[in-house]
Amino acid sequence: MNSTLLYDIILVVVIGGIGLSGGKGGIRNVIGGALLIGIMLNAMTIIDIPNIYQNLFKATILLIAIIVDSLLNPRDEQTAQQGDI
Repeated sequence: MNSTLLYDIILVVVIGGIGLSGGKGGIRNVIGGALLIGIMLNAMTIIDIPNIYQNLFKATILLIAIIVDSLLNPRDEQTAQQGDI
């Protein structure tokens, strides 16, 4: 599997509102995240932004989404005891 495809899937899921440490999410949110990321990638391709800058932009968005998710949904004691996946 192409590593950039896997990276895009993780980006869509996190933008869709599903936390990487577990939690609740919905298919509507993931579809919305997929649409948002798809439109963004299509726009960057149309504008002719090089792949390296597209990947940098996606990484920045993923980092921001993970930080926002960790601030909005902090790990509680029960989740912390289960350990990381």
